[in-house]
Amino acid sequence: MHSVLRPNYRRARALALEIEAARVHLDEARGDSSYTLDDIEDLKAELHHLEREFSLTGVTSEYDL
Repeated sequence: MHSVLRPNYRRARALALEIEAARVHLDEARGDSSYTLDDIEDLKAELHHLEREFSLTGVTSEYDL
């Protein structure tokens, strides 16, 4: 039962890397005129999803990694 309550640092580290890559991609997309507003919104939604998944790991901050 205790293992369920402990933070999942391995998953959090993997998600932190994905979040950083998604942020970079979003920043690049904002500066690229070939991306549509829908593309940008999709990237934002993906980033939001990853951040939500990170919050479910039980790690309170990327700085805790």
